[in-house]
Amino acid sequence: MSVGNNILKACKARGLSLSRACTLADLRYSTLHSQIANGREIPFTTIDKLSLALNMPLGYFSAHEPAIRIEPAVNASEDQVEFAKELASQVQQETTALSDWGFQIGLEEVLDWLLSTGNRLVKHDWLIEKVDLFYPVKKGDTMLHPYRIGSQSLAARYFSLLETKDYNEVVGKFDRDFLDGLIEAHLDASKRRYAITDVMINETVDGARITGTYRRLLAPVTDEHGQKFMLLFSKLAQFTAR
Repeated sequence: MSVGNNILKACKARGLSLSRACTLADLRYSTLHSQIANGREIPFTTIDKLSLALNMPLGYFSAHEPAIRIEPAVNASEDQVEFAKELASQVQQETTALSDWGFQIGLEEVLDWLLSTGNRLVKHDWLIEKVDLFYPVKKGDTMLHPYRIGSQSLAARYFSLLETKDYNEVVGKFDRDFLDGLIEAHLDASKRRYAITDVMINETVDGARITGTYRRLLAPVTDEHGQKFMLLFSKLAQFTAR
């Protein structure tokens, strides 16, 4: 989708006309309207002003949205083929809904929150459903132990982990090297303020083949009772289906 179309979607999501949005952003309506109508390049300064005026992240306006496709694996059964179709449809619906209402957040917002709270789980109502919390990993662990899977986190939306109890059942089927990498990443992040990594994945979940890259933020956090957790925030970088 083009930048111009994303601008029009953003205005619609905020209940504004393009003209009104231009007024709020101190932009010339005739210029922006012409750029969108004729498919011309829209300057970054224009996008930056709209982002501030509409209170939406810059990434919302990007024309380079993640390619999210989920297709059945080669040897999938009929039931697995149907599951893959349903999951692909669900992913598309959720992605569209979250984007339309400006619910996407980026690493910057999460990092700002971590720094402002000193890695404490406070003032997190806006964030808590978009992250996952895990108990700290110990040497010898062969699986991560989730405390809470956020209903709008990457795991919930893209791997169909709608409940914390689903985690081991789904993720436990992943390649052993991938799982060991997750555990090592949690151990390493426990020694830091936070850790950001681009992670490659190439896995099959109940007959649905998912490949690509996601950007992962891990940070040790502490709740109001002193209990320690590992916070995980993930954002799609590029997902495709084989």
